[in-house]
Amino acid sequence: MASRLVGREINSSPLKKNSESDFVLSREKRFALLKKEKQSTKDTKKRKSVPSASRGRESTFWKNVKDVTPNIFWTRIETYGTPGIPDLLGVLRSKKYQKNFSFWCELKVTKNYRLNISPFQISWNLKRFSLMRDNFIMAKALEERAVYIFSGAVVRELATVDMRELEPVCVVNQPWATNLEPALERALVDGSVSMANWPK
Repeated sequence: MASRLVGREINSSPLKKNSESDFVLSREKRFALLKKEKQSTKDTKKRKSVPSASRGRESTFWKNVKDVTPNIFWTRIETYGTPGIPDLLGVLRSKKYQKNFSFWCELKVTKNYRLNISPFQISWNLKRFSLMRDNFIMAKALEERAVYIFSGAVVRELATVDMRELEPVCVVNQPWATNLEPALERALVDGSVSMANWPK
């Protein structure tokens, strides 16, 4: 009987050691996971509290655009769920043509005339343009006070070259308050028209 008990104790000791090592291992894993989670929370807070310079400039650009386009009903799109969708959905109430025009617009602020456009944005704009021809890229170069409006058809080229190498639908110079809305209206009526054909 005693020998059986001793045998059981000897046999149970490896099990005990295994369960203790599992507990220690799981405790270490839990600690590592908690540490990782805290770090990711800190990183997220940093990103939220210190917005990137380009995001800040685009936000200011958006406010300027909204202020000088009273006849356009804007919906600002902020989604990470469907990448590639432009920043703005607009509906222009045209008195001149007695109709409403719906369109999409990607806002970009750039230094050195190069636009930061993601592959998702390229794909979305090309597909949309092939279906509806109602999407634009509105770019503001920090080097000058002009806004360039490009057709969604040239988004792939915009991602790779200096934007001055491409022909925009139009270039809107200051004062935006009087020029931007009519320029968008003309672009919507005929998005393929070049600047050369526009009335001065």
